[in-house]
Amino acid sequence: MPRILSIWLPQLPLDRLTRHGDARLSGPFAIISEEKNAWRLTHANDQALKAGTVAGQALADARAICPDLLTESSDPVREDLLLRALWRWADGLSPRVSLDPPDGLLLDISGCAHLFGGEAAMGQETLTRLKDLQVQAQIGIADTKGGARALARFGAQDVSIAAPGEVAYALSELPVAALGLPHAIVSELARAGLTTIGQLREQKSAELARRFGLHLTKALQTATGLTPDPVTPKAADPTYAARMTLPEPIGFLEDLENVLGRLANRICQRLEGDQRGARRFHLTVRCVDTGDHGLSIGFARPCLDPEAILRQFSHPLSKLEIEYGTDWFRLVAEHIEPIRLKQGSFGEDAKRADQRLILIETLGNRLGFDHVRVFRARDHHVPEHEFGQVEAAGITPSWSFAPRPRPIRLFTPPEFIHVETPGRPPLNFKWRRLSYATDRAHGPERITPRWYREEDPRTRDYWRVQTDQGRRLWLLNYPGDEDEAWYVAGELA
Repeated sequence: MPRILSIWLPQLPLDRLTRHGDARLSGPFAIISEEKNAWRLTHANDQALKAGTVAGQALADARAICPDLLTESSDPVREDLLLRALWRWADGLSPRVSLDPPDGLLLDISGCAHLFGGEAAMGQETLTRLKDLQVQAQIGIADTKGGARALARFGAQDVSIAAPGEVAYALSELPVAALGLPHAIVSELARAGLTTIGQLREQKSAELARRFGLHLTKALQTATGLTPDPVTPKAADPTYAARMTLPEPIGFLEDLENVLGRLANRICQRLEGDQRGARRFHLTVRCVDTGDHGLSIGFARPCLDPEAILRQFSHPLSKLEIEYGTDWFRLVAEHIEPIRLKQGSFGEDAKRADQRLILIETLGNRLGFDHVRVFRARDHHVPEHEFGQVEAAGITPSWSFAPRPRPIRLFTPPEFIHVETPGRPPLNFKWRRLSYATDRAHGPERITPRWYREEDPRTRDYWRVQTDQGRRLWLLNYPGDEDEAWYVAGELA
């Protein structure tokens, strides 16, 4: 009979921060995520729970209860990386380990428990090892995956064990939510008076399936062992790497590039065969006298071109100081992504797109990709908030017309002008030591401040002015001010 051990990691997002020594966890702290256009707490530490906050609570309500509460948005990518790291770590407990995302692992421990002194001792040993890793966990052991998951999440102890052949009895007092059912089905069962798994087992399967759907009966049968549901180990992700050891050390840049080219060709052939590309490559160069040196490059799109790899590595290789030579190299492709085939294009558009990506990659590898940014339009009535900055890597340039006339250049802060002939807008004025005369004007466009933000509370009037000198300016005035000053807020096309 198979025996399954389920590891539930109830505070995985908080454990990730704890392992990094985040000082914010010394006080009330919670992880939040956006659900149905509202921020809600997903995980809270002990101090926040003692203050009265609970998981699932709206952020505004939680801060009303605990004003000192600090929060951070959930990061599913990093949390998944930690879960995968623990998945590899669990190989020391069982050879058959499967992911149970987003916060669990499943181990087939058939024939393994006696190595730890029994199932109870194995569960305690697992908790001890995870505690050493600063990770909180609860353990469930049963004949089935569903039974082990239910005991881990709803069991009364840190290590809950269902004896062989007794999984149905062990689950009978647990709530129906332990089966991992959707919230809608759990609510319907509660309205029907079915709150525990034992009550479900007393009903006829045909009646449950007819009223609540096959999903319920399938979950109940797999959890109690009527339907087989074995642990399927997840295969490790493929590693795209190449290594070379030379009989004699080399040190000339041309020789280093030849070795790198051979390694890049081997990796790119494998990537091409799997229809994948890498956004990052890491090269380790082992020098005879100074040891290992690591060099990394990145790309704005998944790359499998050896020439592009050589082009981006040329600068860091030229800066590498090698006195007595190097004889060991290893190149690893990281951040693997599938290649999405699309229709090829011809002409200047395709050439400009390639040149743009090469420029982003070159600047990103020199300055850091987070420092290479582009503007992106946003729909906002306040001019200085109608655009934002995003990283250029991975962004496809697109032109979006503004919903209202706006200048191509915005001056922040607006520049003062000297009015020579008053008017609304001024008929004659001087700006940047040059005199201008108003030919045509359109306006005003009145913009009121955002009352819920701490910013300039004055109402603004904007005018589009065509001057006799040819320049089209965006003039700003604050109606109601005593000085009635005018400013240039931008320049129109």
